[in-house]
Amino acid sequence: MRGGTTALVVLVVVGMTGSGLADDGIVRQLSDLGGQPYNVSYNNRSMLLSTPTDKDRPVLLLSGSVHYVRSTPEMWPSIFAKLKASGLNAVESYVFWNFHVHSLEAHNNKTVDYTGRGNVTYFLELAEAHDLFVIWRIGPYVCAEWPGGGMPSWLGQIPGMKARSATQPYQDVCYDWMHRHIEYVRPYFAENGGPMIITQMENELSGPSNTPYVEWLGELATQLRTNLPWIMCHGAHANDTIETCNGCDCTDFVDGIVSGGQPVMWSEDEQWFDRFSQGASVRPTGNVGRGMAAFIAAGGSMHNFYMFHGGTMWGNWSSTVRRTRLTPSYANTANLASDSIIYDPKYSTIAGLHYVLQNYTATILHTPVPITRVATSPTTWHVTMNGTTGDPTITFLFNDGPNATTLPFRSQSYAMAAESSRVLDATGSSLWYSKPDVEDGLGQPYHLAFDTSQLKWTNWVDGRQGGSWYKTSFPRPSMPDGAMLSVNLTGFGQGNMFLNGVHVNYFDLTNGECFHAPGGVNNHGSCLTYLWELCDTPTQSNYHVPPEWIADENEMLVFSRNTLPTNITTVDPTLASVVYRMDPSAITQTLEPISELAKARMPRVHSRLAQLATSL
Repeated sequence: MRGGTTALVVLVVVGMTGSGLADDGIVRQLSDLGGQPYNVSYNNRSMLLSTPTDKDRPVLLLSGSVHYVRSTPEMWPSIFAKLKASGLNAVESYVFWNFHVHSLEAHNNKTVDYTGRGNVTYFLELAEAHDLFVIWRIGPYVCAEWPGGGMPSWLGQIPGMKARSATQPYQDVCYDWMHRHIEYVRPYFAENGGPMIITQMENELSGPSNTPYVEWLGELATQLRTNLPWIMCHGAHANDTIETCNGCDCTDFVDGIVSGGQPVMWSEDEQWFDRFSQGASVRPTGNVGRGMAAFIAAGGSMHNFYMFHGGTMWGNWSSTVRRTRLTPSYANTANLASDSIIYDPKYSTIAGLHYVLQNYTATILHTPVPITRVATSPTTWHVTMNGTTGDPTITFLFNDGPNATTLPFRSQSYAMAAESSRVLDATGSSLWYSKPDVEDGLGQPYHLAFDTSQLKWTNWVDGRQGGSWYKTSFPRPSMPDGAMLSVNLTGFGQGNMFLNGVHVNYFDLTNGECFHAPGGVNNHGSCLTYLWELCDTPTQSNYHVPPEWIADENEMLVFSRNTLPTNITTVDPTLASVVYRMDPSAITQTLEPISELAKARMPRVHSRLAQLATSL
C-alpha cells in the first residue's frame, strides 16, 4: 500500500511555490508576467495570457472567494496571506452595488461610497501585492445571500423599473452603474498590468439564453470594453461569454464546454451558509478534495471555492432569509472560518492538493482535452496525464462508491476509502489523498479574553420595542497577534448587539436541529452535512467583531426580545463572554514571509498605478 503526504509539511512548501519553477511556458502566478500589461484570451484548455514578449501562455487558475464587504481592511492582509500560503493564485469577489450606492439621490449625483469595507481599490492592491489574479464578478445582480442580491432597494423608486429585464429604465441605470464602476477599477485590469483577469456578468440567471435580456447583457459586455473575458454562471449565458459551473461536483460539466471551444471553469465550489434553528453545517473535507481533483482530472482549468473565506454579514446586512434567517457567519466551515481563522483539517488538506497541482501544472495544461477517463468498475476510474516531452506524469485515482476498496493500478494497490481520490506520481508514490475518513471538527478553540465576572451588566425594559436592553463595558482585551475576537452571547435569546455605537449583528440562540439536509434550497446545497456534535445547540453562539471596531474602552449594548427561543427560559447576561481564537501556531510561521514579501511589493503596486495615472 502507498501512503500519503503530511499536509502540514506540504503547507510550508506551498508558500514558496511559483517563481522558482522551470521555464515551461506556463503562468503560475501574477508575477510571472513581470509586471507588464498583458492580454487575456482562451482556448478550450485554459485561459491564455500574452505579454509583448511572450504569447499565449496558459494558466491554471486556483481561486478562492473573499467578499470584501464580509471582512474588513484590517483583516484583508492576513486573509490574502493565508490564501496565498494555501497554494492559490487567484481571489474572487462579487461587487455589491447596494453597498456602494445608498440612495436614488446618490445615484443621480453620481456619488459612490468606496470607503471602509467598500474600499475596493485597497482590496485589489492587496491582491496584486500578494501575487494573486482577480476574478471580479460585477453583476449587477449577484445573489450571494446578500440583501436584494446586491440590487439597490431604491431601484423601485424609478418609474417603469423592472429589474433584470430588457426594459429601458433598468438598462439605463444598470449601464450607468457598471460603466462607472469599471472605469473606477480599470487601472487594475490586465491591459494595465493589473491583477484582474476575468469579469462576470449577472449571476445564476434562470431561463433560456435567447431572451432579449440575455441578448442585451451580451451587448453590454461589449460596450463596457473591459478587454477581458466575461463569464456567466449557472444559468443563461450570452453570446461571447463563457458559461461556468456552480455546484458540489462539476466533473460532468467538462466535456460539453470543451466541445464548444471554451475553457472549463468551476466558479462556485460550494461551501455554504447556515440557517438559524438548523444545525451548523459543513462540506466534508474529503468531499471537497475529491470533487476538485476530479474536476482537474477531467479537464477543468479554473476552480474557485465559494467560499474560501465566507466572512460575516454585519449590521442590517444580515437580513437575508432562506427558508429561515441566515446566520451572520457565512460559510463558517470553509477553508478559513468566518472570523478568518484557519479551519483545519480542511485548510491543510486542500493546501496539499493545491501544492501538487501547482507543481504539475505544466503536465495538466499540456495534456489536451477531451481527456479520457478510464473506468475500472462502475464506481472506480482514473486519469493519467503525460503532458508533452519532459513533463512529469501524474495520475488521479477515484473511488466514487459508498464502500472502501483496494484499487489496483500498474502492479500496485491503493487503499481507497468510500468517495475518495488519490494522486500519484510517475513511480506510483502517493502525492495526495483526500482523507475522507478524517472528521471535520469545530475549528480552532475559543479562549476567554478575560474573566466574565468583569462584565458588569445593567438593564432596562423597552416596552415599545418588545424587549430589554442590556449594557456593559470592558477594556481592550490583551490577545496574541493575529487573534480574532468574538462575543459569545450565551444567556440571551434573540435580538441585536451593538459595540461602541456600531450595529454588529442580529443574533438568535435558538437550538439548531439536524433534521434534514442543510443547504437544501437547491441541488448545489446537497453536499453538506452537519457538525453532529453541535446538533441541538444554538446554530451560532459566537459573533465576530472585527479589529477596527475594538477600542481601548468598549461599550456593548444588547437588545434581547421578550419572545425567547423554546430552549431558553430566561435571559441571563452573566453567561455571556468575550472570547478570541488564533490560527494554529505551526501554520502562522509560514505566513510571515508571505506577508513581508507582500509589504515589499506594495510600493511597486503604487508606482505602477502612479505611472498609469500620469499616462492617462
